[in-house]
Amino acid sequence: MKPAYVTSLKIQDGAESSLSQVLSACFSTSEKTYSFLRWPHRVSGIQAGIPPDLVCQEGQVFCQQRELRWKSTPHGWDLLYLGIQPPPDFFVPLAGEWQWEDREADLYGSQSLETRFPQGLSYPRHLKLGQRYFRDGRTARVHFVALIPRSR
Repeated sequence: MKPAYVTSLKIQDGAESSLSQVLSACFSTSEKTYSFLRWPHRVSGIQAGIPPDLVCQEGQVFCQQRELRWKSTPHGWDLLYLGIQPPPDFFVPLAGEWQWEDREADLYGSQSLETRFPQGLSYPRHLKLGQRYFRDGRTARVHFVALIPRSR
């Protein structure tokens, strides 16, 4: 297991522009990123890039080195950063001795006869996914599982 970064941030104003600024601070435009947005009645599926319209209740953006998750609250946004590289300085580390380990994953979607979703999940057909486990070294318990694109 290798050292990892598990941090959080609360944005009080709830403005979509604030969330966009944090995403810009976490992901460079040259990185290959993917996003997944969720509403109570639907999901976006996995999309390439960071969408310009972030009006959703929760979502995540991920790349090979990090994943940023957010959730709308009545007072703003709650964000969680999971990465193998340090986040921007304004994030607050979560208590624990964080370590990471990569695993393979299978993506079930509309092309598969075996699906775990009520409907087919849209995603770029070239995308191969992996999972990154974030474990607290003191307890050996996996607390978070992040998505990562992998080459194959």
